[in-house]
Amino acid sequence: MKILIPFLVLFSINVLAQVKLPTNDLGQVQYQELVRLPDATRPTKQIITQARSWLAQQFPNESDAEQQFDQEHNILFVKSAYRIDDQLIRYTLTIESKFGRYRATITDLIAEGNGLSLPVRPDSPTAEEMSRSSDNKTKSTAVINQAVRQQADLYRQIDKECHDTLASLKEYMVSLAAKKTD
Repeated sequence: MKILIPFLVLFSINVLAQVKLPTNDLGQVQYQELVRLPDATRPTKQIITQARSWLAQQFPNESDAEQQFDQEHNILFVKSAYRIDDQLIRYTLTIESKFGRYRATITDLIAEGNGLSLPVRPDSPTAEEMSRSSDNKTKSTAVINQAVRQQADLYRQIDKECHDTLASLKEYMVSLAAKKTD
């Protein structure tokens, strides 16, 4: 029994641990990846055209993603959303191309659900923060802990979705170089 108690305490701390998302210099949530393509001579315009092709595969319905293209600077802006449980997580994906490389950045994450729209914070809320935000009206620690677990789970899913999006783009862009050499 003495061994079981420390294990349960350690497990409960891990379950209620905050989830930290990557941030930029301003402290805003931001996922960013700079990818040097295997064919370093791929022209900038070709990279953007191929990124647009990837977008067409990712978002077959035009209503799933709003796209804007800045031809002068070769930057593609995409506004879309992830559906996670009963929430919609809106985001902006920016793809900037240079000769033989591109940078993909996911920013402006906003969680919408139950009539609320809130920016995604760099850290999931703690039990103390949740208790304070309810003006300490919620006395049940079980309810607060459940809300903290739900928020931590949401943040883990947001993290996974953002990483998956960047990985999918990279896989697509790198695979085009492999097809070119075959």
